[in-house]
Amino acid sequence: MRVLLTGGTGYVGQAVQKALVLHGHDVSVLARHKRNLIPEVLFEPGDIRSVDLNPLMARTDTVINLVGIIEEHPATGQTFDTMHYKVTKRLVESMVQNGVKRLIHMSALGTRPGAQSRYHRTKWKAEECIHDMNVESIILRPSLLFGGGSSFFIMIKNQCRLPVVPIPGDGSTLFQPVARSDVAELIARLVTTEQSWGQTWEIGGPKRFSLNALYRHVAASMGRQHLPLFHVPLALMFTAARFGENLPGFPVTIDQLTMLNEPNVTDDTRWHEIIAEPTPLANDF
Repeated sequence: MRVLLTGGTGYVGQAVQKALVLHGHDVSVLARHKRNLIPEVLFEPGDIRSVDLNPLMARTDTVINLVGIIEEHPATGQTFDTMHYKVTKRLVESMVQNGVKRLIHMSALGTRPGAQSRYHRTKWKAEECIHDMNVESIILRPSLLFGGGSSFFIMIKNQCRLPVVPIPGDGSTLFQPVARSDVAELIARLVTTEQSWGQTWEIGGPKRFSLNALYRHVAASMGRQHLPLFHVPLALMFTAARFGENLPGFPVTIDQLTMLNEPNVTDDTRWHEIIAEPTPLANDF
């Protein structure tokens, strides 16, 4: 199958490249820079916000869209609305124009109408755009991803080296971490499925963790069995984030704080029909 992969050089995209090639697909990656590419994929240079997509669509059977950001950088035009919604809109419009019917789209668990965070609201706009257009789609909403250098878990590891670790709120928010390798394998198999099109799947791993438990799990993997946690009141954290959101290097944004205090779990197990035994969270972050 001829696959066009967008967002293919990022954290998830690198794993998806490998899975697609292992399944024998002909893979092209659209990216601004030729980095993090395996030799078997074709590099298509261009900025997805402006490049002419039509020549790429002319030799594509299925599009896999992994484009997404977790933090905005307005000075470079990388806002949630641009990277989540506008990029998806122009991608789907080009698909329709060129008769490309199938799209596998990466969204995020927690995406819904009326969400608190701009991240989730713009992810929802993108999903709505896909539903409004004449394409067959499978939308995936994974929880926290781990494995192969997850930025979230690297952040936790760094914090676990502190004498006392600050936790926003009471740390009881639940998460359901899912392996990057499982999601990549799922995507590669979905390319050739004749079922599931038109569906939205939520993707969670085999075990739920509170935020406190996630920190303790990571600390234990580093040999630190007794991790002192200091729970910072949310009101104080949000105040600090509002003052610090325009400062370079400030560790957390208002959006990220909001999402850290929303449950990120699901009872949806449809994806187990393809990945029968999801990988549990171990020590490979």
